[in-house]
Amino acid sequence: MSFFKNILLLLMCSYVFFVKADTLTLEKCYEQALLHYPLIAQKELVKNNLTLKTANLNTNYYPQINTIVQASYQSDVTSIPQLLPMIPPFSIDKDQYKAYLELSQIIWDGGATQALKDFEKAHYDSEIENIDAELYKIKEKINLFYFSILLAHKQEQLTNTLIQNIKEKLRSVEVGIKNGVLPETNADIIRAELFKVEQQWLEIAYQKEASVKMLQELTHIEISPNMVFIPPVDTDNEQNITISRPELDVFDFQIMKIDISKKITDSKTRPKIMLFGQAGYGKPALNMLSNSFDDYFMAGARFTWSISAIYNKKRDYHIADIQKDIIKSQKETFEKNIRIASYKELSDINKLNALLEKDDAIIALREKITKEASVRLDKGVITATEYISELNAEQQARITKELHIIQLMMSRVSYKYTMGKL
Repeated sequence: MSFFKNILLLLMCSYVFFVKADTLTLEKCYEQALLHYPLIAQKELVKNNLTLKTANLNTNYYPQINTIVQASYQSDVTSIPQLLPMIPPFSIDKDQYKAYLELSQIIWDGGATQALKDFEKAHYDSEIENIDAELYKIKEKINLFYFSILLAHKQEQLTNTLIQNIKEKLRSVEVGIKNGVLPETNADIIRAELFKVEQQWLEIAYQKEASVKMLQELTHIEISPNMVFIPPVDTDNEQNITISRPELDVFDFQIMKIDISKKITDSKTRPKIMLFGQAGYGKPALNMLSNSFDDYFMAGARFTWSISAIYNKKRDYHIADIQKDIIKSQKETFEKNIRIASYKELSDINKLNALLEKDDAIIALREKITKEASVRLDKGVITATEYISELNAEQQARITKELHIIQLMMSRVSYKYTMGKL
């Protein structure tokens, strides 16, 4: 572990000491990507939506005003026959008219409005966590692009060094050819290898350019050619990290919404009390035995209780419990998949630590073999093809070491991402 940390510290120091340029960190990429990603705007929209819905629900406590205008014609009406000679018979007109204003004020709605407000708040929290979960996934893309650039940069450095070594050997071989010690084909073989390595450098450069453009698009950071990408140094103990992914909060808020829906079901089975008042004009008014238009008013209290809501309460509760069990199962499945992925990443971390311990020894041996091959080539003991083979083996050993270093950094960051710690 200390071996890897020393390598990283030396790598970082070399970046800072030798290259005077702007620097970029993985954390800065996260920060800028989250600031500029279009999905972030949804948070404010969801918040505004909650504010409007809550304001609408608050009006349930406001006085409710209804205007009613009604005209009707009845096939039959109340009538009074002539009972005494001095009292003529009487009947109400079959056409009736009514226009009135009704004012009502809820006193208690069985907790329905508060339950609905709680439900909307839980829905808002769930939406926010959904957005955070989607935004969190952006970090995985940034990791891929960032480490691709970091690896490409090291490959460029190693390839440049290899190109210089091949050019120096080509000059040495050309001197040997000029002096008649070496055949002309040796120079051709080395030139062909030089062209091949230059092609490899071009491939790396274009791959790096593509990664840079994609990272720029995500982060809105202008990445200059000389910008230094700082390798992340992770000092956390991987074994002690617990799962804290934003998706888990999404599941929790969904369960909370279901619990609140039970409160809404309860409110439907409770009675409601309100005050009301009417003022109107009609024929007949409150005096049902009058055929004249007249104004009127009335006031009182109203008690309503929908008994039929009790019929479905038990089934509604059962449906809610099934939905909760489904979400709990989804949450458990998600956590299990996270743990499975984490075992693979921890294994990769341990594997790469072990491989890095051997890389320096392999490079030292390969460097010794290449130097001996170089001397033997100059003496004409071996062919240029044999020398190139040993040189490529040394180059591959160096690339493999850098690949292991960056893979280890990426595996550690990937593990933290999987566990929700980025």
